[in-house]
Amino acid sequence: MTGVDVVVAGKDGMVSERTACDRLVRRLVSYGEPEGVCGRLGMGVFLLRRVYEGYLSGKAMRELPVDGIKGGLVAHGQAGQFYRHLHFLIGCRFLGWPGIVASWFMHQVDVRQAATGRMESAVEIRDNVAAFACAEVLLDRSRRRISRREAAERLREILAE
Repeated sequence: MTGVDVVVAGKDGMVSERTACDRLVRRLVSYGEPEGVCGRLGMGVFLLRRVYEGYLSGKAMRELPVDGIKGGLVAHGQAGQFYRHLHFLIGCRFLGWPGIVASWFMHQVDVRQAATGRMESAVEIRDNVAAFACAEVLLDRSRRRISRREAAERLREILAE
């Protein structure tokens, strides 16, 4: 947080959004709300659909706000890609083992590209690792193992500068 940020707790105990990271954390916490297998499957399909529609519309490639997000996750012009990776990998994780297998293969593509020296792929690997950690937090929230506040705190540890 910078010196000009004002922190205001809402009725639900969540901190008001001042940065793109704060808005992202709030949105991610809401993705962890559906309970049960069907709820998680539905959320997984929703997230994967967002990624697909982003490809079609070109949103995945445009510059998106990344203030407050760790610089290592959005370096080398990967702002739009960061959001795409996050939604894709969390969506895959919510689909269960078929999604886990798909996300593992996608991660391997990034690892292979990074091994050739592609700097963007090195950033994508960091994005993937952060997305895997975020997905676990959201699964814990979906299973009601943690509160909304704890989920937000854990997500901030993963994503915020």
